Amino acid sequence: MRRFSGVLFLASFGLVSGCGDNGNDTQGATGTMMTTTLPPLTTTTPSTTTGTETDTTAPTTTDGTGTATESTTTPTTTETTGPTSTTEPVDTTAGPTTEPQTSTTLTTMGTTTDTPCQEISVTVQPVKPNTMLVLDKSGSMLQKWDADADPVTPDVTRWYSLYAVVNQVLTDFNDKFNFGMNLFPSKNALGEYKMTACLVNDAVEVPVAELNKDAIIPVLPAQSNMTIAGGTPTALGMTAALNHLKSLDPAVPRIVMLVTDGAANCSTTAPNLTELFEVYDANLAPIVGDAFSVDNIPTYVIGIAIDNAPNPNIQDGNPNMINPYEKLNELATLGGTAKAGDEKFYSAKNAIELSDALNAIVQDAQSCIIPLESPPAFPDKTIVKLGNTEVPMITDCANESGWRYIEPMPYTALELCGTACADLKIAGAADVEYYCDAG
Repeated sequence: MRRFSGVLFLASFGLVSGCGDNGNDTQGATGTMMTTTLPPLTTTTPSTTTGTETDTTAPTTTDGTGTATESTTTPTTTETTGPTSTTEPVDTTAGPTTEPQTSTTLTTMGTTTDTPCQEISVTVQPVKPNTMLVLDKSGSMLQKWDADADPVTPDVTRWYSLYAVVNQVLTDFNDKFNFGMNLFPSKNALGEYKMTACLVNDAVEVPVAELNKDAIIPVLPAQSNMTIAGGTPTALGMTAALNHLKSLDPAVPRIVMLVTDGAANCSTTAPNLTELFEVYDANLAPIVGDAFSVDNIPTYVIGIAIDNAPNPNIQDGNPNMINPYEKLNELATLGGTAKAGDEKFYSAKNAIELSDALNAIVQDAQSCIIPLESPPAFPDKTIVKLGNTEVPMITDCANESGWRYIEPMPYTALELCGTACADLKIAGAADVEYYCDAG
């Protein structure tokens, strides 16, 4: 059997998303285990000799996996038998790498058994969440704001700020998350009071993949673009993003980060153009809610320049007589990411707050799932530590703090829960030791 010792490295992560709309243009007990290294064989066992002289200094041969000692006598023969042991070199210079680095030493588990094990040190990268950026590119994203909270500097468009923050997040965390991106409406949408303002691609703009920055940035409208247009078909943008995430491995965390600057319209069930733009799209809430409750896909919500007040009852391409602030609070709650307090979503009044919101989301969205190189043969012997503190094994991740295996057997990963998860994100590393079959 083998004994694995894994170290998980985690990184703080920042991320953004937003939307806006304008009709004229998202332990059971832990086991204790003792490992004893067997020294190389250096003594000889008594032998039986017939004759007057015995030579016990015969040469030794090694095959790489064990050591055998031969004995010869003159003029008669001697038979010598005894235990053998092997010691393989330990590489202590290997640092963190994407591929596991292993070192081996012959050991025994416990104090009364001689079952051979290998002690292996493994550097394990954290599970990378599959993350969709769902971004609002409606006409209202061309409205200007005081991005740096400095009245002396020129104002810039909301899109200018969103582009900058998304670019920075992708630059900093390209190797920590698997990103994809979707726009609502699509780049083909027009700034007119027609269905053409509500166009969204059936497939996402950029599917989730590793190291995906260079695929995403060129697809975004340019930072200085002044022609983006359309309504706010948030439900259609979320549907395409969720359909893509649902096609991916559910064992890997799946996340949506939705950024918007207004309330959703462009409902697919609107009977006429007036209701298409001037009535809030009630289809969005159940889409977000079902993604979390049924498929375990949370939605983080960032609102850009959202006022906590009802929209006026006028024909301006925005849903009438609803409070966008309350609607985004509802989405964050249904999406399983509600913050404590009255404000449930992440609100940004300038680019500084937008960046802060994304950093907070990245911190929260880090995975607490630790992959195991191979399933443990003795699951109750696994030990998980954060620094020098041993983390207890638990069974209920929703109500307890500690670690548990991710079902079903054979166990290929474990998860830290509650305060242990929070502590892992702060510590940035977890030590895992367990035994597996030597084969």
